[in-house]
Parts: sequence; C-alpha cells; structure tokens
Amino acid sequence: MLYLLKVDALVAAVGFACAGMVIVTLFVWHEAKAYVAARHRIYKRLSSLITQPQRLANPLAISRTFSRPDSRAHFTLQKIQ
Repeated sequence: MLYLLKVDALVAAVGFACAGMVIVTLFVWHEAKAYVAARHRIYKRLSSLITQPQRLANPLAISRTFSRPDSRAHFTLQKIQ
C-alpha cells in the first residue's frame, strides 16, 4: 500500500512538473513575442523619423522663434541709437 502511494506521488510530481514546464514555456513564448513586436515598432518609428525629419520640427514654433528679435539684441540696439 505504501509502495503504491509512493508511485502515485511520483507520477503526480512528474505530471505537475510537465504541466509547469508547459505553462512556463507558453509564458516565455508570449513575452518574447511581445518584446519582438515592441522592438519592431520602435525600429519602425525611428526609421520613419530618420527618413522624414519634418515630423520632428514644428514649423509654427520655428517661424515664431526666427521672427522675434532677440531681447538682448533689441535692447542693445536701442541703447546705441
């Protein structure tokens, strides 16, 4: 009777170990798939920014900064005149 209990416990341990390995393998596969997808999205976004640099600049902000005179230069011009 004790022998059968030990055999059943051994079979159950092997069964649970196999099930645990399957679950861990599925988890690792899912996480690796998500990592590769995120890496692909990052590389895709970086390549689009490199090929189209206009998306980085805001034309309105650039036009406003270049259209305004520098406050120190404006002040020195008034002092000289």
